[in-house]
Amino acid sequence: MNDIGSKVRSLMKEMEPVFIEDFKYLHQHPEKSFEEFETTAFIKKRLTSLGITIMDHGMKTGVVGLLKGATDGPCIALRADIDGLPVEEMSSCSFPSQNKGYMHACGHDTHASSLLAAARILAACKEDLQGSVKFLFQPAEEVNFGAKEMMKHKVLENPKVDALFGLHNSPEIPIGTIAVKNGPLMAAVNRINITITGSGGHGGVPQRNIDPIVCAASIILSTQTIVSRNLSPFAPCVVSICNVRAGEGTTNNVTPNEVTMYGTVRAFQTEDIDLIEKRLGSIIQYTCEAFGCKGNLEFIRELDVTGSKELYDIALKAVKETGAQPVDPTPSTGGEDFSVYQKGNVPCFFYWLGTRNEKQDCVYSWHSPKFKADPHCIMIGGGVYTMSVFKAIEKFKAEN
Repeated sequence: MNDIGSKVRSLMKEMEPVFIEDFKYLHQHPEKSFEEFETTAFIKKRLTSLGITIMDHGMKTGVVGLLKGATDGPCIALRADIDGLPVEEMSSCSFPSQNKGYMHACGHDTHASSLLAAARILAACKEDLQGSVKFLFQPAEEVNFGAKEMMKHKVLENPKVDALFGLHNSPEIPIGTIAVKNGPLMAAVNRINITITGSGGHGGVPQRNIDPIVCAASIILSTQTIVSRNLSPFAPCVVSICNVRAGEGTTNNVTPNEVTMYGTVRAFQTEDIDLIEKRLGSIIQYTCEAFGCKGNLEFIRELDVTGSKELYDIALKAVKETGAQPVDPTPSTGGEDFSVYQKGNVPCFFYWLGTRNEKQDCVYSWHSPKFKADPHCIMIGGGVYTMSVFKAIEKFKAEN
């Protein structure tokens, strides 16, 4: 194991052109969540060519591969998501999406190609592998259901996984760096659905109506006081109303009966989420009473916080072995369904892979139509995945 780091670094450089070819294909063929059929077929073909066994995980899309090493030992899992977004690409990428209306605007192509890169390196290092590796290519992260489905199908069993690593690109940190956080990295995700019901009528005679739009507007403004007045200034939280619908199909002078609003709540502490839910309920209830409307709040807790202190020491060593620069990042209020695996009684760790490169126009945020990642990140991501496996096996064997 002593020289495995130098061997992996050598393979990273030697194989980089192939890694980038995989990345180009994946970037050009983004697919909708749970409909990643071409992507699934492509990944299966690549893994099979490397001698990696494709396991039947019971789902129509996504792939679970298994590589057994030279000897028995711990089983380490590596996860990447594979779905695209319904966004029309407007980036400066020289190999843009070929699927109109869809692109990898969140960089899941970088994750999947990094995991394929790790598969290539690990297959080449099979004789050095004192255990096994599960490759989890997960569908439907963007809709927050992919990891839940994978867990329903028990992908961390048969063989049982001893540790799990994942990563997500970050346009906030430079190419060549990897974020290694000793604690929470991404926020818990909660969905809010609000319905305000009044009594519609002619907009020119408002006194005869109960206007749900004015009530909804007051609620929108009041929700902003939750973060500014009810929570500590040192508690990172977001309450955003992102979608408001009322009066579709009517004219300019009709007051609708109902307003529906959809939003998101992000926070890092359970007690903060509890408080936000309680305050939202109170604001809706009493504002509706003041305006003569009826209100309903549906508060859906979708994802837990992503990130932990488990495996931090292993992760830090793995990054350093690849030659990448570890950084301690500021956590993000973005969410990740990798958090679902963290509830599976398996030690987990989640990285951010630096993709920012101003010279190549790789500066735009996730979900932007101009989003673009520096392809050089694939080599680094593949190396970090690989060294995470070797460092985890090394630690578990030493403990046993």
